[in-house]
Amino acid sequence: MTLVHFGLFDWIEASSTRTPREVYAHRLEVAQAAERLGFHAYMIAEHQGTPLSVDGAPAVMLSAMFQRTKRLRAGALTFCLPWYDPYRFYQEVCMLDQMSGGRLELGVGRGVSPIESRIFGLQSIDESREKYRETLDVFFAACASPVLSFKGKVYAYQDAELHVKPLQKPYPPLWFPSSNKDSIDFTARHGYHTAFLGRLADCRPHFDRYREVWEKHKHEPGRHNAHVAAPFLAKTQHLVIAERSDEAKRLGEAAHRTWNAHIHHLTRKIGRPDVHNTEAYSPDSAHPLMAGTPGEVAEQLAALIRTATINYLLCIFSFGDLAPEHAMRSLELFAAEVMPKLKT
Repeated sequence: MTLVHFGLFDWIEASSTRTPREVYAHRLEVAQAAERLGFHAYMIAEHQGTPLSVDGAPAVMLSAMFQRTKRLRAGALTFCLPWYDPYRFYQEVCMLDQMSGGRLELGVGRGVSPIESRIFGLQSIDESREKYRETLDVFFAACASPVLSFKGKVYAYQDAELHVKPLQKPYPPLWFPSSNKDSIDFTARHGYHTAFLGRLADCRPHFDRYREVWEKHKHEPGRHNAHVAAPFLAKTQHLVIAERSDEAKRLGEAAHRTWNAHIHHLTRKIGRPDVHNTEAYSPDSAHPLMAGTPGEVAEQLAALIRTATINYLLCIFSFGDLAPEHAMRSLELFAAEVMPKLKT
């Protein structure tokens, strides 16, 4: 089996039974436990105006995670760049990387929801894409110079001083989610770490294409993620683990129903069809549920890893309204009884 790294992914959802303060406190406890149990990284989403996420300022949450850990890496998957002023975004990345001692993972994207982007005055995908590209260009230019001078279609800076750089050189490792041929070619050519958003059956051809493109371009100059020797190819997975299979399924199915309502909240609110199939047990689901005993989950995950040909598993332990104690139990059982089997 391919060597697999293990991380966590989290939308940090709104809760009907816990206050935002309690939600944040639980995630910070999860981060501390993840470090103690040997996970590589904790990646968090950024969404706006939806119960899918009360993490509208990922840098704040990441800063708190870094204060409470010493080795765990963490980052946003992704920072939605069109929603940021580029100069301010650069400063936040530098501060996070410096304060964490070089533990930031940097996911970048334009944001998948046009409904959320309209909060920031963005009226089209083309407008979001243009701002995303310029923000990234500004970031690269700022990392390479003590003074930022930049003139684009959207942003312009003249002799803006820069008194802080990322601790990791030239900047933290970059992530970019991918779900289609166009995005995978860009992602692979530049060597971004990536997480596939789609059906399990589509993972292998997707990542086969990634590896083909990456091999062809991996020695070319000017690649965005050239400082990363080998990219992570990741898949997310909702997980609930308990000593009894029936209990895990009962808890997992209830939590997944709540999460499913959250992820489709904005489109259903305005009467649009769901973008993806996200049913718990559908073979066509982009975000299925896996629930059972440690042995059952280990067997299913081993099959998933083989089928998807991934080298990174992003585990989703806290989702929906799953009680914190049940999420922590899943995390502990995964580390003690599942992870060792997947590493052999």
